[in-house]
Amino acid sequence: MGRQLTNGGRLSMRLAKKMNLKDGMKVRVVARPPGVDLDDVEVTSSAKADAILVFVRTLADVDKRCAPAVEAAKQDRLAWIAYPKAKQLGTDLNRDILWRHLLKEHIQGVRQIPIDNVWSAMRFRPEK
Repeated sequence: MGRQLTNGGRLSMRLAKKMNLKDGMKVRVVARPPGVDLDDVEVTSSAKADAILVFVRTLADVDKRCAPAVEAAKQDRLAWIAYPKAKQLGTDLNRDILWRHLLKEHIQGVRQIPIDNVWSAMRFRPEK
């Protein structure tokens, strides 16, 4: 974990560090699109993973796929939801729409990170 050089020669933080993952922590990934590189993140299919990352492209996907992330967030575990950046993949989502939509579940977005040039992810925690 730590930092790596990007193509432009700048230092970039590794994805696991951005996601607040400590050494040895594993992430359950739901609906990962083909071609998405999760860098140094250790992935598992176990429901008992240390963290969860759910990929959604539309608001309808949020309602269909995000129950495990919502439950993890309510337990104040590492819960991330990845969505396309603005004007990518014909999405109807952005940070604000996702954040507002999940407030009804009594969780709130607390941090946003880039995954790659197409995807961002937001961490959710219990609503305060």
